[in-house]
Amino acid sequence: MSRDDGTLLLAISFFALTALSFSGACKRASTQSSAPTTSAEVADVPSGCWETNPSAEKAGACMACLKKNKIESPMADGCCGIHDSTGLQLCQAVSACIRAGGPPVGNCNLAGDTTTCYCGRHQADCDIEGKANGPCVPQIAAAAGRNIETRTTDTPTPGQIMERYGLTKYALGRATNIAAIAGALCKTECGTGM
Repeated sequence: MSRDDGTLLLAISFFALTALSFSGACKRASTQSSAPTTSAEVADVPSGCWETNPSAEKAGACMACLKKNKIESPMADGCCGIHDSTGLQLCQAVSACIRAGGPPVGNCNLAGDTTTCYCGRHQADCDIEGKANGPCVPQIAAAAGRNIETRTTDTPTPGQIMERYGLTKYALGRATNIAAIAGALCKTECGTGM
């Protein structure tokens, strides 16, 4: 890795961690939560973590729907089961950005398809350097570079970023898997997608 690549990776990681500190992607349950929840709704979620950054009003219903529709488990879908602190932070930053969306596309969880969050208006060629212009490019690039199994970070190319969507050994794959379930199967409960 060249010095410029290392500097870019450091800048992306810093941006993602800074964005996370303002967003709180994976909210922890508080004892004074206004959302009605039961222990059964969050029994399979470590530490009462709320996936996909739902509002307090939707947190209980969102988690119940995610639990009902999970393809795998907290160990394969979502951020809350990640034991690598760097990977967890990067996953949460992606999760918060996917929920927020932004220019140039607005909502970028389109019925569970979150590639617009990275590709923006360049769906056909966002695997080419410099083409991706979605609202979550820095967060997605940083999370795609973090292997949560080996706890190592690399600087993926745009093509590698697209390949790592859904690969659960990367922080990106964990965030996009749970966002896909929320956007496709839990739109109303989680307040996501179109």
